[in-house]
Amino acid sequence: MAGRLEGKVAIVTGAAGGIGKAVSEAYVAEGARVVINDIDAGAATLLAKELGDNAVAEGSAIGTGAAAEAVVGTAIEAWGKVDILVNNAGILRDRMTHKMSEEDFDQVIQVHLKGTWACGREVIKLWRPLAKEEKKDEAQSGAAPHRKIINVTSPSGLLGAVGQSNYAAAKMGIVGLTKSWAKELGTLSINVNAVSPTALTAMTEPLIQNPEDKAKRLARFALGRYGDPEEIAPSFVFLASKESDYITGQILCVDGGLVI
Repeated sequence: MAGRLEGKVAIVTGAAGGIGKAVSEAYVAEGARVVINDIDAGAATLLAKELGDNAVAEGSAIGTGAAAEAVVGTAIEAWGKVDILVNNAGILRDRMTHKMSEEDFDQVIQVHLKGTWACGREVIKLWRPLAKEEKKDEAQSGAAPHRKIINVTSPSGLLGAVGQSNYAAAKMGIVGLTKSWAKELGTLSINVNAVSPTALTAMTEPLIQNPEDKAKRLARFALGRYGDPEEIAPSFVFLASKESDYITGQILCVDGGLVI
């Protein structure tokens, strides 16, 4: 069923590769226009060119209020609105806690947790007055449209992980943001959910370079393997579509049975 996002405008952070790239491609295929954000501005520009007139590149480093303003501003300048926000940008700085520097901790928290919060805050500030006006007119014009925030957490954020105390803390914090925003914004028809994915990407490939480590990791999956980013993307399409209008505050594990 194509065209589920026809006429929608989406922002996808960390979108030049891996899951973000697959989500951006799936959104355009479903009719959306997409802001491709990535700190690798060249890769973002290349993907936007590949996707055509329905995509525009944006190169801010996610993690500050200024970056959030720039990303949202790009969408407004290009298409005049935002309907969907996907908070996907992320980094790894894995270390055992006794070897982890303050910088390792701060960078991961800033990109994942503060970046998600800052981008979410920016679209919420944009959407609240619109949603309030739409609610006033709901009786005359029918149900108010739903807007969607889709955050990205991780199995590490749900279970914890050795050597990832910074990453796990950030990702668990994103679960808290997701549930809090869902409660704050539900009456305004703003749905907030999170996906906890596991896919083989540039960020996860280094974790399985050692054959022994690979065997141990894959043994944790009920399906015995990492997913491909293209297998993760449909969950983001669903959570962005009208089909998920009655779903909010939920964590969807798309991980081959890693978290059961």
